[in-house]
Parts: sequence; structure tokens; C-alpha cells
Amino acid sequence: MNSASKNSATRVTTKALVRQQAHARTLSLSGRKKASSAISGLHDSRFRGRGMDYQESRVYQAGDDIRNMDWRVTARTGVAHTKLFQEERERPIHIIMDNNSSMAFGTRKEFKSVTAAKAASLLAWAAVKNGDRVGVMSYGKNGIHHEKPVGGKRGMMRLIAHLVQADAGKIEPQHHDQQTLLQEALKRLRTIIRPGSLIIIISDFYHLGEEVKRHLVQLKKHNDVLALFITDNFEINTPLPGVYGINNHKNSVIFNTNKNSDVKNMQHKQHQHLDNVYENIQKSGVPVIPILTNDKLQDKIKQAIKSPSAAWSSWRNSL
Repeated sequence: MNSASKNSATRVTTKALVRQQAHARTLSLSGRKKASSAISGLHDSRFRGRGMDYQESRVYQAGDDIRNMDWRVTARTGVAHTKLFQEERERPIHIIMDNNSSMAFGTRKEFKSVTAAKAASLLAWAAVKNGDRVGVMSYGKNGIHHEKPVGGKRGMMRLIAHLVQADAGKIEPQHHDQQTLLQEALKRLRTIIRPGSLIIIISDFYHLGEEVKRHLVQLKKHNDVLALFITDNFEINTPLPGVYGINNHKNSVIFNTNKNSDVKNMQHKQHQHLDNVYENIQKSGVPVIPILTNDKLQDKIKQAIKSPSAAWSSWRNSL
């Protein structure tokens, strides 16, 4: 592997993210697509599509939806009035990107951080194609940073630049070399998001926080939320017998899968992590799409977006 290919496998590059535009041409995030819950027993939901802006009030007519009654005007005039709305031209889409150090890992093809950025770009290009606005919030060792949703190629270029700079650590840090929990990013998001938005969380979900489920439940009341679970084969399947060294730039860990104790410990942590994703993300009603670092990304997302619950179930059953 030459130096250029090594860089593209371990670092997020502008070229790789721009390339996703071609793959987004047949990908749709429109309101007609189902976003089935991954939790058994919950009703299927649909992406809400664009929100509705208030236009004016007029005298109530038979057949008007009573939920749109303008009670303030009705009380003032003594005549029943209803509100009229018009569809927003652009829907805000917020991509929440995990940039914690655990994302800088991969044993097949590329790092999780690279796969995550490509997935974010692919979905963002699809959104822009649909006339929506895209923004990004990254959270990780450099704190939380946000780019508000902007439409068109201008929005895409801002998003791509943010993803590249966040991966390279070039965004000015708010604190040094610490992990940031997903709950902190969601708490910040709740202060700035508009109802009717689509939130796409892309993470390996190693850094959640005790309040993450509460924030997700609150966000889902007025927005659509979708999660992409980025993982690597080494993290979900017991590797072949051997001695494996893992380095995270600070510490080195040796896994000896010839030893039953190491294998059992690793399997316990693997199952515990998947249980955490289930308890905190899926049980909040958020569909989860599993993405591996060696997946054919475009094909996986195009298929999974049609029914995230089926994608997760078939994947878990295959483990």
C-alpha cells in the first residue's frame, strides 16, 4: 500500500467525500421512505419530510383540521379561524459526527472515522439533491463544533471542510485530548434545532453518557432521528487464534486469542457494547443501521435506508 492509499484509509480526505456525490444520485431521503423502528412493538414511522411554515389565518370552513385552529384569533374576533401553512422549501438536516479517539481504528480497508465521514457525505449529497439544507455537529476530543444547515453546494462544501478539519484535529479545541459524550452533543443540539428536522447520528457509540436516551426521546418528539452504527469486524467477531497488538497512539494492548480467558473477556465486551446500543439508542425509538469498515458503503446504505429495522435484525442474526 503506497503512502497515498494509506492516507486515504486512515484520514478523511476532501477527494473521497466529493466522490460520494456520484453515488448519491440514486439515494433518497424523501418523506416517502419508511424509517421503521428497530424496536419490536413500536409502530412504523415515516420521515416527516419538510416542515410547514405558518402563512395566515382565515375563517374556519367545514372539513378544516381542528388541530390547526387559531384560538387566539378566534377568541379576539368571536369567529372560528384556522391556520394555513405552506411547505418549507428546504428541510434542515443535522449530521452528528463522532470524532472521539475510538473512531480512529480499523482492521479492514479503512478506519471507522473514514467510513463515518464517507457515510455522512453520501447522505448529505442525497439531501442537497432533494433541495434540503445540511449542517454538521462534530463531537470528540476537541469538544463540540457546529455548522448550521445551509443549502446547495455551499452547504456541502462547508460540511466537507468541517469533516476533514475535525478528523485532522484542525478545529480549535475547546478542551485538550478528552472524550466528549454523545449526550453532551445532543444536549447542545436541543438548544438550536428547529422542529421538523432530520438528525443523523454517525458513531461507534462507545461514548454515550447516562442521559443519552432521555435526549433522544425528547428530540424524537418533533424530529426524525436515524443512527448509523460504525464498527469493525475485530470489534464484533472473535478473531482467529493468534496474538494481536493494538495501539491507540498512547497505549499498546496485546490480545492473545489463543488464551480462553482473553477470548471470553473480549466476547463479553463485544456483547456488552451491542447491548448498550440496544438499550440506549434503539430503545429510544431510533432506527440503527450497522455499517462495517469493509462494507460496500453505498450499496449498504441504499438498501438499509429502506428498512433500518430489517437491516439491524439480519445483521445481528448473522453474528
